[in-house]
Amino acid sequence: MRNESKYDSLRITFYVSRVIMDLQQINIKVFVTEDSRVNYENFIKVFNKWMEEADQDDYLNYADYSHTVAGPGVLLISKRANSSIDNAQNRHGFLYNRKHKVEGDTREKIQNAFSETLRQCGRLEGEEDLEGEVQFNADEILFMVNNRHIAPNTPETFEAIKADLIPVLQQMYGSDDFTLERASEDPRERFAVQIAAHSNKGVSDLLANLENQ
Repeated sequence: MRNESKYDSLRITFYVSRVIMDLQQINIKVFVTEDSRVNYENFIKVFNKWMEEADQDDYLNYADYSHTVAGPGVLLISKRANSSIDNAQNRHGFLYNRKHKVEGDTREKIQNAFSETLRQCGRLEGEEDLEGEVQFNADEILFMVNNRHIAPNTPETFEAIKADLIPVLQQMYGSDDFTLERASEDPRERFAVQIAAHSNKGVSDLLANLENQ
C-alpha cells in the first residue's frame, strides 16, 4: 500500500506539471478597500462607456446580476475576457476572467493576467461615474484557474503553480513580504490561491513594477 501511495503521488505530480505547462483561463480578483462604496448603477454607466469607447466587436455586452445575493454583480463581457465587480462570498472586488487561449510560458501568462487586472482597476479608480468611492486593496488578491482539468484543486497544483506565481509577485510587490495559501482544500472547488501582502502600494505602483523589466 505504501508503494502504491507513493506511485499515485508521483503520477499526480507528473500529470499536474504537464498540464500546467499550458495554463489557461486565469482569473484574478482584487478586493476593494473597506471604505469603498459599490454602486452597481454607476458600474453599469462605466461599462456602457467602455463598450462605446472600445474597438468594434471587442466588448459584447454587460450583464446585471446585482439582484443576486453574493453573486457576480455587474459583468462586462468581451470576446477575450470578462470583467466584473464581483460580490462572491459577500466581498466586493474587481474580477478579471480570461476566457480564451493565451500564448507564452506559464510565468508570462500569469504576469499578463495581473497586468491587465491592475490596469483595469486603475482605470476604474479614475472613473468619474464611480464618484471616487471605489478604491482597490492590491495587498489582498485571489488568484484562480477556472478550469478543473488544467488545475485540479490539489496540493500538487499549488506547488506546481507557486514556482511561477511567486516570481511574478516578487516583481509586483518589490519584496518577499507576502503569503500564499489555498483558498479551499475542497477538491470540488476551483483551484484558488489567497494572496496577502503588506506593501501598502496602489494598483498603479504595482502595475509599474510589473511593466519595468
